[in-house]
Amino acid sequence: MLGTQNISDVELKQRWRLYWIHCIFEFSSMKLQRMSWIEGDEANWPEGEVWASSFEECIAAYFDNLALDDAYVKAIEAGNVSEEEALRAQTFHQLAYLFIEPSEDPEEILKDPEWIEIVAKAKVFWDYLKTHVTAQREKELMEKLEKDFA
Repeated sequence: MLGTQNISDVELKQRWRLYWIHCIFEFSSMKLQRMSWIEGDEANWPEGEVWASSFEECIAAYFDNLALDDAYVKAIEAGNVSEEEALRAQTFHQLAYLFIEPSEDPEEILKDPEWIEIVAKAKVFWDYLKTHVTAQREKELMEKLEKDFA
């Protein structure tokens, strides 16, 4: 029988992964970036949903909140991601880690060729995750994000 501590660990891992999936999606969706970083409240949001974010918040959510500045070492050790997932994230992760924003203006960031490449690599990783995640909550979240922001 699982003790309370084990259930909490499982729930924490699930929450970490759901948050991670949100972050990956934001990196992979130029449409969502434009809506949240530029249009804000004026965007055509799905009913009941506003994704308040900025370039800085996107970067901080992924690298700081998820503690991924170590290229997934701790995330693998904690069992939050598999080695295969970390390997597949590597190109996108490295490009995002090294990216230097050309300006504080989100319009300029979204037009930057290096940022466009990061978004494309994040989309490749997103597409990989879509075909490989097995947890029902993760699948449902991914489907909802794509439905809402496709």
